[in-house]
Amino acid sequence: MCHTRRRRFRFKKKDDPESPVVDRINRLADEINSVLNTHQKQKYFECTVLLYSFIENLLNSLLFVNSFWAILGKPVEIRDREVRDMERYFQRLSFYNSVQMALSTKLIDLALYRKIEKARRERNDVFHQLWLYEQRGNVSMLRNRLEALAEITNDLVTVLKRVNRKIGVPGVYMALLR
Repeated sequence: MCHTRRRRFRFKKKDDPESPVVDRINRLADEINSVLNTHQKQKYFECTVLLYSFIENLLNSLLFVNSFWAILGKPVEIRDREVRDMERYFQRLSFYNSVQMALSTKLIDLALYRKIEKARRERNDVFHQLWLYEQRGNVSMLRNRLEALAEITNDLVTVLKRVNRKIGVPGVYMALLR
């Protein structure tokens, strides 16, 4: 039997210490890392579901910020109501539509698209109970899934950093915290 060495995931944590968004991401990273590093098997499923939701929400937020910046980058007046409507639109996007839009707007590259799309399909299985009954007790499968989701999350945090450099930290954080 061939034994493969498991890679432990670590979120990149060097960022603006003043940012509430970074603080939230780092708290999540600490929680996930603690579960993985201490092999808290009873929390693998809970953390997996948490990261599915986090990935979807972060992607929707990044799409909103990126689109909002595209509008604000031009001399145009935008009312608060329009901003709220736009924000609501992105919050209501399905995970599928978010992934498609992120790729088509070049917010994410093809490699990250494939990872997120695979996670989206897995998430649907979990939420529709197909995967849950077969794999819920399989600790090895849950750990692998959790590590893969943590990697995707890290990739999206890298996208957030790129958007920060493009737009500026205060603009991104204010939009994400609305």
